[in-house]
Amino acid sequence: MAIKATDLFKLVSLSYPSATDDGYFVQENRISEADNTYYQRICFVNHRGGTIAYGFDQKHDRHPLLSPDQQWLAFLSQASDKTTQVFLQAVNGGTAKQFSAEKEGVSYFGWQADSQALFIQTTVGAKPKKTDKQWPQPVTVSRVPYKLNGVGLLPEHVAYELRVQRLRQKTSRLVMGREHEFEVGAISPDGQTLAFTAERLPDDPNDFSQATYLLNLADQQVTMVNDQLPQAALSPEAFSADGKQLLLVGSDNHLPNVSQSHLWHYDLATKTLQDVADDIDFDIPGHVNGDFQQDLSEKVADFATADYYLTIGFDHGKTSLYAGGPDEQLTPLIGGRRHVTDYALTPDHHGVVFTESTMTVPSRLSYFDLATEEEHVIYDPNRRVTRDMGLVTPQTFNFQRDGFEIEGWYFPPQQATASHPAILYVHGGPAVGYGYTFFHEMQFLAAQGYGVICPNPRVGLGYGEAFTAAVIKHYGQGDYEDCMASVDEALKLDTTIDPDRLYVAGGSYGGFMTNWIVTHTHRFKAAVTQRSIANWLSMYGTSDIGYFFTPWELEGKWTGDLSDVKSLWDFSPLAHIDFAQTPTLVMHSENDQRCPIGQGEEFYIGLKLHGVDTKFMRFPNATHELSRSGLPNLRLARLAALVDWFKTHSATEESHQA
Repeated sequence: MAIKATDLFKLVSLSYPSATDDGYFVQENRISEADNTYYQRICFVNHRGGTIAYGFDQKHDRHPLLSPDQQWLAFLSQASDKTTQVFLQAVNGGTAKQFSAEKEGVSYFGWQADSQALFIQTTVGAKPKKTDKQWPQPVTVSRVPYKLNGVGLLPEHVAYELRVQRLRQKTSRLVMGREHEFEVGAISPDGQTLAFTAERLPDDPNDFSQATYLLNLADQQVTMVNDQLPQAALSPEAFSADGKQLLLVGSDNHLPNVSQSHLWHYDLATKTLQDVADDIDFDIPGHVNGDFQQDLSEKVADFATADYYLTIGFDHGKTSLYAGGPDEQLTPLIGGRRHVTDYALTPDHHGVVFTESTMTVPSRLSYFDLATEEEHVIYDPNRRVTRDMGLVTPQTFNFQRDGFEIEGWYFPPQQATASHPAILYVHGGPAVGYGYTFFHEMQFLAAQGYGVICPNPRVGLGYGEAFTAAVIKHYGQGDYEDCMASVDEALKLDTTIDPDRLYVAGGSYGGFMTNWIVTHTHRFKAAVTQRSIANWLSMYGTSDIGYFFTPWELEGKWTGDLSDVKSLWDFSPLAHIDFAQTPTLVMHSENDQRCPIGQGEEFYIGLKLHGVDTKFMRFPNATHELSRSGLPNLRLARLAALVDWFKTHSATEESHQA
């Protein structure tokens, strides 16, 4: 039996693990075919692997957080008025009940040290006013950036509030209010200090620093942690048990969009900030390219003891949990060929409960003993489903080019044949990388009879900062050549690939590269370009990130403008459209603010006017995240159209004989 597109509805991803003395809580993320949406529920897993459902409605229950005394489970869910609120449920069972009642919902919550109150973040004035469709009103914007993919226009003239509400109270009281957005990242063990992050100069559209601040609840004093590194972008992660140390994650921003994100340590007594990962050359936490994991906590670092901490890191396709200390280099603790997706320390700090994925395991819950370094699987909700799917284990390939190691993965067709087609699939980002995680689309394509070539060309993460920086001011050069060389490596790896039936696809940066490929070579029989960049000139002012991402990537500068028209145009695939001959399907989401649909429109018109076989597939109610978290029916339509395009443009018998 082969994996199908609709198997997305049978599979479960896990996130937000936590532990009690009796077992483990974990969030299950499911996709509903009947309702065409995503649901979350909370499960308790006992030590024998049995599960009990917790939560309010088992559909919108997410982000479970145990109280410090292990008596209460707090989580977010949907209230009767459709707002997101905090709900509470006793750990020993009972009915979950709504706790908060914030008018515009809750975006964050965290327990106070005594387990008798919760800190709550909310926004006042952000809820859009209802408008009469017959009498619409204009909207005026005055900020930059003013929109965000998946959100739309950003709210203006709103208040961001941190509030506290005790368990026996029905209302909250204000702790801190700010004009600009902020996010609480850590609460001290004594409950007297909060660490939060915010843009350092929010009114300056050309400043990209992000500061971590400490809020003293006793006197309301706010101090900046990284005042000696004002250009840095740092976020707080965790306080030590004694409250005297703080872990942070972020970059010193010495290079635009290229500086590696590291783990930082702050001593509250001496006010000393130190990069404790300055002797490594990989990103913390990094990002592996995939389409299956949903709603992860994004927890990066934590203290196991006062001088021993844990952090997520990404290196050569592996997303591992690293351990280190003030005098100890970070080394893999939970490593290997897998993706550690989420984790939490047990209450006694003797073990780690974590969720993980591999290329053939969608998601499961496991336990690691810090003393013995032994681990075992606790709960695998997908085991029975996947054993009949015939999932393939990709082969790794490596080669050297221009002083860089280029690594990639090749998914062979599920059924071996004497001759078969193959797809070069270029990842997005660009600062991500393929790696050891479950990728539904690649497994589906392999089940359809395609070999799938997934390279990590220079531009992505996992191979050092110089590797990521090599593409800056050089888009479509070494990275393009790396992709072409990866196809050659795959042909050597699998001699049953038909070189006359090669296809290419990609999204976002991969969409740019697909556009670049079809305007620079005729090697491929057909192409599918998705959420792509075709014209850097129009991208500059229409993308939610265009005005800063364009100079970052093409000029290596923090800020830029459109004065260098020739350079921006030369980097644009549209400038080379007269070379294109490859049949190309253009896919784009209508609500994509990252790579606006105008990019796809321009490329489609360019192909059409040059006589290239092309179609334009538009996805309504979809954003840049279509392939990962878009409406399920649109995800299925996308996969079906991609395969149909390649089948329609398969090589003829004449080309085989030529």
